[in-house]
Amino acid sequence: MVKEIKATVVKTTVLAVTIANGSVMRCDSHYPKLTWFMQGHEFQADLRVLKIGRCNIVLDMNWLKVYSPILFDFIKMKLSFRKKKKNDRIKRND
Repeated sequence: MVKEIKATVVKTTVLAVTIANGSVMRCDSHYPKLTWFMQGHEFQADLRVLKIGRCNIVLDMNWLKVYSPILFDFIKMKLSFRKKKKNDRIKRND
């Protein structure tokens, strides 16, 4: 995804990230205040750069808590939350 984005990657302090299989990856760069669209809604956040294969963006706990509370439906494989000061629900399907 880094090659596809026309934004500046900034070097930052190294962060150790534990991924799902238990491995630890080092992250030393990020996109400050990157704007992206998901299902017609605009979002902005500082995104760290990790080489993890097929994922474009992985939402971390810091990002998720901004939109808390979040409803996870693991049977339908959906999550939904309220975007800041809006009454309509945003649903993410995988």
